[in-house]
Amino acid sequence: MLKKIKKLILKSDEFLYKKFGSSKSIKVLENIKEAEVIFSYLNTVGEKSNVRFVGGCIRKALCGEQVDDIDLATSLEPNAVKEKLLKNNVKVIDTGIEHGTLTAIINKKKFEITTLRKDLKTDGRHADVEFTLNWEEDASRRDFTINAIYADIEGRIFDPLNGRSDLKNKLIKFIGSPEERIQEDYLRILRYFRFFLQYSDNKHDEGVLKSIKKYINGINHLSKERIFDELKKILILKNLYKIFAENKSREIILSIFPQFKYYERLMVFNKINRNIIKNYDSCLILALLVVDKSNNHEYFCHKYKTSNIIKKRLSNISQNFENIKSKSFFSIENIKKKIYLLGKDRVIDLLLFSLCLNKFKNINILELINYTQAYKMPKFPISGNYLKEQGYHDGILLGDKLKKLEEKWINNNFVIDKNNIKTIK
Repeated sequence: MLKKIKKLILKSDEFLYKKFGSSKSIKVLENIKEAEVIFSYLNTVGEKSNVRFVGGCIRKALCGEQVDDIDLATSLEPNAVKEKLLKNNVKVIDTGIEHGTLTAIINKKKFEITTLRKDLKTDGRHADVEFTLNWEEDASRRDFTINAIYADIEGRIFDPLNGRSDLKNKLIKFIGSPEERIQEDYLRILRYFRFFLQYSDNKHDEGVLKSIKKYINGINHLSKERIFDELKKILILKNLYKIFAENKSREIILSIFPQFKYYERLMVFNKINRNIIKNYDSCLILALLVVDKSNNHEYFCHKYKTSNIIKKRLSNISQNFENIKSKSFFSIENIKKKIYLLGKDRVIDLLLFSLCLNKFKNINILELINYTQAYKMPKFPISGNYLKEQGYHDGILLGDKLKKLEEKWINNNFVIDKNNIKTIK
């Protein structure tokens, strides 16, 4: 019941923001009990606030989105933060203490706390930093104006670069010079496109695109893991196709990810029923972009060091790529076989992927997905011990016999006459 109420509040906040520019949803942050505790430990009674919410959690709260990661900025130096929290029995992890960042954990909620800083020197990946007491200096070293909005625990907004106005007007602006910001961290190229897809319905600033093109090779200096983590956030955005529909952004994205050969499948994906589309995750959308019957996906997975789970899911689709082009694949009899051989999750992947090939419009994929989820897996009724009782001996012959019997059972719609097993070759 509580979850339903929270969802209702978030939806109403999102509507109010879009309609009137309301910032009512900042209450989502103010009401986090664990945040109240951290603020109380770090703030000194009677003095100005030493700590504020910052970045993505503010941006999401203002837009009525679900807040997950919570970043805090503080004027206190890392050792002082650590001392105050440990004194109050808060678990603290030195996640990046050389850059002023600690992670505090209360009731399994994580808070990334970073000391106000200015970047002295950067190389496109890392920065040498100096701590500061100046909130404006800290704001000025961030990437985009919409990520340089701060708020205290009472909900008072501190917005030195007018990020809230840019968010309301759907403007994605680099702070200061786009060239300088990009050279500080080349991942900001991908972050720009993520925020543009998520929050903007304006045209790209030509100057920004020019700067991105100028320094696009800097992406090669980043770790593949960082690139792929950012990509996964882009892939789940509902208007992903927009990045490919525009010539200039498509040219940039394909120069970074040349394996995205099949982006036009996203046109079909955009037309899929909302009840079905919620079943797609970043891995499946990646499959739409890269998978065919070749090894295109294998090269991508190797390059970006993806998990084995992602590799196996993409390989499953590639190996069955020709099968899902045949109408017979979607028969109930075949679906049952595939569930037994591949597992329910892999069959659902194939069904969802097939939708975007746009081959068979009269097949009810949602019905097949529901069937797959509800299907009770049959158990092969013959064991090695049973065969021994029938006179078979341990070894290769027994294993071969079991395999042939199982194949016969599967092909016979999971029916076998145990009394006639000796006649089955």
